[in-house]
Amino acid sequence: MMKHHVCIAVGINQYQYLQPLNYAQKDAEAIYKFWVDDAGFPQDKSLLITDNSPQVSRMSTYPSQENILDWVESFCKEQLSHEDVLWFFFSGYGFSKEGQDYLLPIDGNPAQLETTGIPIQKLFDNLKAAPTDKILVLLDINRSQGSHAGESVGTQTVELARQLQIPTILSCQPDELSRETSALRQGFFTSALLEGLKAGETSTLDQLIQFLEVRLPELTEQHIRPKQNPVCAVYPANKRLQALLPENRQVASVSSSNGMREMNMATVEPYQNGNVPVSEDPLKVSTSLNRGNGDLGTQTNEPAPKEDLSSNSATSVPQTNPESPAHSTEDTMTDSSFLQRLILWSGATALVLLLGVFLTNKPIFIGQKTAKSSIETATVVPASKPTSAPVTTETAPPPQTPPTADQLLIQSKLLLKDTSASGFSRAIFVARQIPDGDQKFKEAQADIEQWSQTILDIAEGRAQSQNLQGAVDALKLLPDANPAIYKQGQQQLEQWNAQLDLLNNNQGILSQAKALIKPDQASSYSNAIAQAEQIPADQPGYSEAQKLINQWGNEIWEIAQSRAQKKQYTNAIEAAELVPQNASAYPAAQKAIPDWKTKAKQKK
Repeated sequence: MMKHHVCIAVGINQYQYLQPLNYAQKDAEAIYKFWVDDAGFPQDKSLLITDNSPQVSRMSTYPSQENILDWVESFCKEQLSHEDVLWFFFSGYGFSKEGQDYLLPIDGNPAQLETTGIPIQKLFDNLKAAPTDKILVLLDINRSQGSHAGESVGTQTVELARQLQIPTILSCQPDELSRETSALRQGFFTSALLEGLKAGETSTLDQLIQFLEVRLPELTEQHIRPKQNPVCAVYPANKRLQALLPENRQVASVSSSNGMREMNMATVEPYQNGNVPVSEDPLKVSTSLNRGNGDLGTQTNEPAPKEDLSSNSATSVPQTNPESPAHSTEDTMTDSSFLQRLILWSGATALVLLLGVFLTNKPIFIGQKTAKSSIETATVVPASKPTSAPVTTETAPPPQTPPTADQLLIQSKLLLKDTSASGFSRAIFVARQIPDGDQKFKEAQADIEQWSQTILDIAEGRAQSQNLQGAVDALKLLPDANPAIYKQGQQQLEQWNAQLDLLNNNQGILSQAKALIKPDQASSYSNAIAQAEQIPADQPGYSEAQKLINQWGNEIWEIAQSRAQKKQYTNAIEAAELVPQNASAYPAAQKAIPDWKTKAKQKK
């Protein structure tokens, strides 16, 4: 029987209950295009599921919960043989609730995950039921501001990948955010994945793991965003050696000035004497990068956006990130190696600037001593009449020489040592002084476009980190130097201002809820919970509301226990019944109620 490579690519932008994503659909389309056009996957066995993907055999490919599950089940039962290879790619929102991970279809409601989400358990069960064990799952999971407080998607997914031995790659660690950017017009994970596959030197899963481990955090660093580290779960470890593409297909490598060199790095599952060791937990083990001068990732210049990269699947090993997304600041790049390179570069450019100033004003520097001498020896000439004012002889100041285009460019780039939105804004102001017609004008305009885009990226990063005020503040620093980017920024500013209004309103709701609480009065906590529950799941402030609801529910449970200890069982029951279902204390409260009812009857 002929061996086939089969693929399913899912990408969702226009969610019904959440803020739309920008590039999830484009990610899926780019992955699908690579599989079919470059890797040679048969089109009749390849499936694209997006907001507006065409029908297949008169069957809808709209990314609803029912359609996605039906297509996956159909592929696994009807399209695959023992030797076939299945790739599954998903780009969209993901949630976790009570330890269960969910992918969100286009009609998924975060407030009703159990009934509208796609449980990872069910997805993996369908994949495991396929006749082939050659499966690779790629999950580029975004998280919205409505994510359940304290619950990070990905932990259960990795455990299922271990138990069911389905190689799986996640776009980031559970405590990180998976991001997309208008600079690349893709998600960072998908962009790095496509780049690695198109490079032509990632023919095995292990090689792709090594590429992604370096390239993904590097790519986020280049775009002034918190580092994003892929997570790889491949069990047993020998599956890392499996080939990625059909044997008769070769992907042309991407040329570079230095060529593609082998990456020198440590991995979670290092080779020892040529043997593949047992896999370790990818969520617990960190890796170190050992880069030489020729290793991929030593460049600091941001690459031009790639609109049509090729793709395949990969597995990535996470790196330890000392900063969680909540504490990482988009405004300041924290990577020490980058700062060291920036400082060295800034020092060199400063010397060039000083040399340019000296050469431009050489006559002034040379004549400085003479000027000073004439000032010091100036004499007072007495007037013929004692009542007239004395006359002094002074040296006229030298004429001011306007800075050259080269000097303006150097000055603007020196301002970039402050890697904040304000630093890029000041650099743009200086570069705009170079007039049209100057030979450096085009270079200045290219820099202005890149720096304007960086300000927009900084703002988007803050918004994804739930720092709406910081995002708005960054966009206010975006000048109108590039009309297209400025227009995009103004549209985003309008949207974020609306969300900021919602956030402020919801913060007011929470403040009112907090004011209702009276110590040791269970009903007051219940009233506060009812107030906090008014905040919808798709609005900013929802996560904080859920955290408070859980906290207050636990405090109600403590009140109930205190009453039970005093043998006030009826009052204890009344309090326990007020513990909300989404509070962690709810199961314990429900279990205690029948026992207390029995004791209350015995007491009578």
